Amino acid sequence: MENLIPSSKISNRKVILEVRFKSNPLILDKRGEIVRKLVSSDVIKNSHWELGNGEIKLVDSLENDLNRNTIFINMNRISVISSKFDSNQSFFNQFEQSYKILTEIIGSDLEITRVGCRVLGTYKAKSSTYSDVLKNFKSFFNTSIFLDDFQARDLMFSIVYDNGRYVVGPINKEDGFLEKEFSYEGCVKSIGFGIDTDNFILNTDKSKITIPKIKDVFIASISVENSLFNKLSSI
Repeated sequence: MENLIPSSKISNRKVILEVRFKSNPLILDKRGEIVRKLVSSDVIKNSHWELGNGEIKLVDSLENDLNRNTIFINMNRISVISSKFDSNQSFFNQFEQSYKILTEIIGSDLEITRVGCRVLGTYKAKSSTYSDVLKNFKSFFNTSIFLDDFQARDLMFSIVYDNGRYVVGPINKEDGFLEKEFSYEGCVKSIGFGIDTDNFILNTDKSKITIPKIKDVFIASISVENSLFNKLSSI
């Protein structure tokens, strides 16, 4: 759970932890109570809330380009999304507190179907130019896959494995990955590399999913992120 990647090496980072469950209509009736408890518990400091037809949304700013923390709850899932937190442990604490508030109000017998955690980030590379970062990325691959008549301007490598996947690639200052995933004020637009990993468990046998099991999925994602960072940080 400790922060294994030095903060000085991270340009941007976002974590999404989500628990999906069989639709529970009680959430519709209890939306106001859930919101009041989330706000009074300071799960998100200085939060603002919104109620939709069937969902709850708690944010730290109503302006999209300033919002860095979100809690979203509807009839079949709870998601905690953050791109600004002190540590991996503090992020998980935020999720755990939100999840406990939900289950205290609607009951702890949620029939969980899936737990997933996605970690996205851009990180500083050893090379100072994008062309060098791209060249070093290409060196990981057999040169026979590259066509001389079609020079690579970008590269994205994707791997799918049991219960997860990851995507890595070089990052330029105006990369679409930055615009799509980190479109907030203060986004660091720097040359480096990107990591996007998503790990999950499916509760096919309808067993009881506890907080430690949810934490295992979270740890799996940050472990994949750390392993990929260690492999790529020298490019």
